[in-house]
Amino acid sequence: MTVYTADRAGGERSLTAIVAAMEEEVAPLRARLLGQRAAAVTGARVTLGALGAAPVALAVTGDGERNARRGLSAVLAALPVRRVIVVGVAGGLTAGLGVEALLVVERVIDETDGSLHAADAALTEAAARISGARRGVAVTAVRIADTADEKRRLFALAGARLAADRDGSNLPVVVDLESSVFAAVASRAGVPWMSLRAVSDPAAESVPALLNRSRDSGGAVLRRRVVVGLLTRPSDLRRLLALRDRVRACASGLARATALTVESLYTAEYTAERSVSAASAAKATLDLGDDLATRDT
Repeated sequence: MTVYTADRAGGERSLTAIVAAMEEEVAPLRARLLGQRAAAVTGARVTLGALGAAPVALAVTGDGERNARRGLSAVLAALPVRRVIVVGVAGGLTAGLGVEALLVVERVIDETDGSLHAADAALTEAAARISGARRGVAVTAVRIADTADEKRRLFALAGARLAADRDGSNLPVVVDLESSVFAAVASRAGVPWMSLRAVSDPAAESVPALLNRSRDSGGAVLRRRVVVGLLTRPSDLRRLLALRDRVRACASGLARATALTVESLYTAEYTAERSVSAASAAKATLDLGDDLATRDT
């Protein structure tokens, strides 16, 4: 791939930034990118390319709050981003959300302070219509929700936070670790955002506690710690491999939904811009004709 440097950003068309915490969440989407080239952005792995005709920047920040904040902030500072689409896996909090269930997240609740972030309404509406995904709510937790009891606690937290919200109180709920951070960074930059999440572990299921024990101070799971932990608890390996396979399946669904959404948004915008250009050209022609007629009289 050729290297794209930030000082060339001004010459590019506006981009849709597709942002994920982990490479595994976007590997199938990366395979769809046309004309891939690397962007030299410190703090994230960024690849420029196109989905269909739509120009995009695919950014992987690393997991955890610290990496998410640093990575997306760097992307928005370096590139001409028109919108942000967050994609990734999540744990189910609402009973009945099965593995690979896809949600367009229209509200994000931050567990740390209860703050509520609302996604861009037009983007959410378009993504739900185009992808067929359900609308939902995400809770960004301070730690991995690794037990059914923890998921029930977070589900209750979401219910209490949304109790007065007639539109949001009945929506399905998932849990992740980065959505509120991505939402806050995009909002501060004045960039519209939305989020697509796929369920990797339903509400009644637990995931190995080893993952929480392997996180660093910024919330990222350190894989070397996971490997060391497996030496003392090898029984977790099967569950981790099963979770890995689910993440891969979720990523395939996310890739399809994201590509459909991005390409449809671009087509609609391109058509609208062409119509405006055509109307402006027609008006200019009429104005010129009027001016010439005035001169002849």
